[in-house]
Amino acid sequence: MIPMGKKILDSKALYVILSIIISFSAWLFVTSKDGMKDSAPFRNIPVTFAGTEILEGRGLMIVNDDATASITMQAAPMVLANLSNDPPTLTADVSNITAEGSHTLSLTVGLPTGVSRNDVDVISGLSGNVVTVQVARYLRREVPVQGHFQGKTAQGYLAGDKDDFLFSPATVWVSGQAELVNQVSHALVTINGEELTDTVSDKFSFQLIGASGDPLEGLDVACDVDMVYATFPIRATAEIPLEVKLIQGGGLSESDVRISMSIDSIMVAGSREAVAALAGEGAVTLAIIDLASIRDGDELTFPIALTDELENLSGVTEVKVKVDVRKRVESRTFEVTSHISTIHEPEGWHAEIITQALQVEIRGNRALLDELTEENIRVVADLQDINQAAGQYTVSASIYLDSTGSVSDIGVMNGNYTVVVSLVRDG
Repeated sequence: MIPMGKKILDSKALYVILSIIISFSAWLFVTSKDGMKDSAPFRNIPVTFAGTEILEGRGLMIVNDDATASITMQAAPMVLANLSNDPPTLTADVSNITAEGSHTLSLTVGLPTGVSRNDVDVISGLSGNVVTVQVARYLRREVPVQGHFQGKTAQGYLAGDKDDFLFSPATVWVSGQAELVNQVSHALVTINGEELTDTVSDKFSFQLIGASGDPLEGLDVACDVDMVYATFPIRATAEIPLEVKLIQGGGLSESDVRISMSIDSIMVAGSREAVAALAGEGAVTLAIIDLASIRDGDELTFPIALTDELENLSGVTEVKVKVDVRKRVESRTFEVTSHISTIHEPEGWHAEIITQALQVEIRGNRALLDELTEENIRVVADLQDINQAAGQYTVSASIYLDSTGSVSDIGVMNGNYTVVVSLVRDG
């Protein structure tokens, strides 16, 4: 008995069937690659422009750089199927354009990997596939960044002005069609906010503004950055009193005079810490006045000095101060001849006093002045800081009163007294 498997293998009918199947498969493969061809349109393919750097180097640019084109390709079904998944590309070379206007350019068809140019045909022919481009003058221009504050500060705080904005970068490069780029005046950063108490520092987008001051909405130009870093000051404010401090002398104390100032306070602005520190001091001290140098009705002018962290919003830079003496006092001049001496003579040296008489002005009530004589007045020159070399020197001298009155009742006027001495080496 012959096995069933052997009968099947020896069957002529089976060989015939297999031959037909193999032949049909081979026919399908050949016709899909090289046999019957179909055509298919490829629409709205983006056109890539080659040579744009050369074009820009000539001061030109393509206006419709988003141009598309359509082509029809003929190929075997299997190739067309591949092209449907990986469409062809279109390229136009603009490097030969030298003038503005409308230009018609031939398109170069690019095929994906795995598709040979022998496998496809462009039905209309490559020379018939063209794209029309509009070329205009190209411009790249730098414009400044400006700022606008339209927020609100908290009570007791002050926003800066437009000149206080700081930007990084401070300019923006705008590029594109020249007639569009030339419309741009500046880039504007706008800062908003409510109840602001701190300086604003952050990245912000900007608007392009025209010469009229209006935003240029939808302007078809490119900028080298999308955002800029902006800093805008928000400062604390406070009203600070002004004062002068008094040192008693010349027979006067603080209660004996009345001080009048042209302004009593100023408004300052600065960081919260700086304003709080100044407010904690209580006042801005204009000067320290020695009453020994003051006469009734004297008018003095002092600058208002603030640290670099603070700004004087009042705008007044100096204050006039008038001093009126309310106490009844007189002044007399005494000539001192017998009580002129020195102290702190350098070791190995001695001083000879050249000045033989010194006019000293004393102020006080009449009774004490009547009691005062030249014997009660001493002139003492301090030689502690004198050069240790032979010669004559003018040195400062202090005046001492040996009287029963207190310094607030009687005192020396004009504290700048000097005497002349001659320094001589001992031996």
